[in-house]
Amino acid sequence: VRMELSVLVDNNKSAENCLISEHGLSFYIEDGDIKLLFDCGSSDAFIKNAYNMQIDLANVTDIILSHGHIDHIGGFLRLQALYQKFKLSGIEFNEKKLIAHPNVFKPEDGEIYHGENFTLTQEEIQKFFNLVLTQTPKFLSSKLIYLGEIPIVYEQPKQDYIDETALAYKSNDGLVILSGCSHSGVRNILEHAKYVTGENKINTIIGGLYLINRSEDEINELGQYLQGEGVKLIFPCHCTDVEAKTILSRYVQIEDVCTGKKYTWD
Repeated sequence: VRMELSVLVDNNKSAENCLISEHGLSFYIEDGDIKLLFDCGSSDAFIKNAYNMQIDLANVTDIILSHGHIDHIGGFLRLQALYQKFKLSGIEFNEKKLIAHPNVFKPEDGEIYHGENFTLTQEEIQKFFNLVLTQTPKFLSSKLIYLGEIPIVYEQPKQDYIDETALAYKSNDGLVILSGCSHSGVRNILEHAKYVTGENKINTIIGGLYLINRSEDEINELGQYLQGEGVKLIFPCHCTDVEAKTILSRYVQIEDVCTGKKYTWD
């Protein structure tokens, strides 16, 4: 069994396709019987891109929301509306789990997209989703793990992002870490992933690293840590600026990510 990941939406656009890019992140992941959405971007762009990439969102089994910021949960409103249309049109679709931290829909992050408020209540969400709000790590498959709440141990974030989580995949070559924004701190996420999975080898990181306008010293310190951990490859996207990618490339191999890219891990 292998994990296949498709980038449904990212900030970066490819000249090789006509897909929509936006300030946001959404991954579609297949791992055996699991068909998973990791974040939903800011708008319905991920839905339109999935259609053009021939990915059927009716077959999704699980939705993971990494945290409650608009560029990750804004599109969830559109997903709920899509399933509402399916239901009214008589299109059959399977039961879906929505897994996230209990604080992911907290009111202070209610401003979603172009002045639109996140108005779905927990009761409305439960009409279409089996809602699992948990701080506790959870195995989604034998190799794919929801990491739950990230303990703040090694680096102190500038703000409190207690609702953030990430995923880890136990590949044959070590852990693959999937992050939404890494507000909790890259090192905190990686160390927690090692603890939860019992695996010490981290092979790859893909996702947002929240490295925007950071000092060179901060990025060098992170690069040295990643090099010391033996991380082989990073796919930094979304909230990672060019300067951060350039500095990190001195320590770890960096590959650009854009909307429409596909990756696989055994």
